[in-house]
Amino acid sequence: MKSLFILSTKPYAGKNLVAVGIGLNLKEKGFKVGYFKPLGVFSTKVGEVLTDTDVLFFKEAISLKDPLEEFCPVVLDEALLEEVYKNKARGLDEKVRAAFKKISHNKDLILVMGIGSIYCGSFLGLSEKDIIHKLGSHAVLVDRPEPNDFESLDGCMRCKEELGNNLIGVVFNKVSPDLLGLVNGKIVPFLKKKQIETLGVIPQDTILNAVTVGELKDALMGRLICCGDKECDLVERFLIGAMNVESAIKYFRRVPNKAVITGGDRSDIQLAALETSTRCLILTGGLYPDDIIISKAEEKGVPILVVPTDTLTTVDRFEALPGHRTLRDKNKIKRAKELIEKRLNLSKIMERLRLKR
Repeated sequence: MKSLFILSTKPYAGKNLVAVGIGLNLKEKGFKVGYFKPLGVFSTKVGEVLTDTDVLFFKEAISLKDPLEEFCPVVLDEALLEEVYKNKARGLDEKVRAAFKKISHNKDLILVMGIGSIYCGSFLGLSEKDIIHKLGSHAVLVDRPEPNDFESLDGCMRCKEELGNNLIGVVFNKVSPDLLGLVNGKIVPFLKKKQIETLGVIPQDTILNAVTVGELKDALMGRLICCGDKECDLVERFLIGAMNVESAIKYFRRVPNKAVITGGDRSDIQLAALETSTRCLILTGGLYPDDIIISKAEEKGVPILVVPTDTLTTVDRFEALPGHRTLRDKNKIKRAKELIEKRLNLSKIMERLRLKR
């Protein structure tokens, strides 16, 4: 049995994308793949089982059959945190190793998920670098490069220093078009000189960067007034409807699979949006549309979301979503598998893990 630890340089780098993509592709090749999260920080309870929300996602995404309680042995909830403050938290390391041994049974590979950088979990005695060494895992580092960002390079160098040959390489994820040249032309060669291999460069992806109508409803604190069965539909972009109708129609036709944000009193813009490829109408100011708009939206299958905020505030909240968007959608999971198959050097990972079929 082999284990592969997925960690990152910063939040929302895309660890789940890389892990689920690797898991699905290796399962397709016939390997028995498992999942393990030593330390959970997004606590949730299912019946009497305290676990991490990521566990529920992976259990479904890669069809895992192990009992729910075996995936995440240590969950940081208020009770454990209180024990930590009182210096009463004991035996966490032993708990992790015992759970790992159990869930590893009859598996070819265990994907071990971190919560962040190599030092995360240190206050519990469960730093990721220590877990990697104790479990004998190899590691893949996921980074999300940004302009003038030295944190990425520092993170890669720290991982190499701490993990040595256990680090297989780094994956650059969510790379914007304006940074592709920098990453491929300068960062990748620089890291290669430092004995750090780049396993893949994954550009920003329209589908993965999309948000569901349901996620919009929650984030914008809105009320869905029609087409409630469309909450899982993906919105790829948003447009603001604040111009005259003639301009709006030309504007809307150029962008498919969009949400249109406009005032609840702009029935002309709302009708124009419904005549084009629109996934959701977002009406601001808490104003409800006319019955004719609702009827037209139901006919077209376009959900209408009424939000209490003004247009500017709504746009700000929409723009704050990208870093927090999740994979919890079957279309995104499928896309993750495709991207990892196409963009990641899976053969190199298999070679280093000595996985053969």
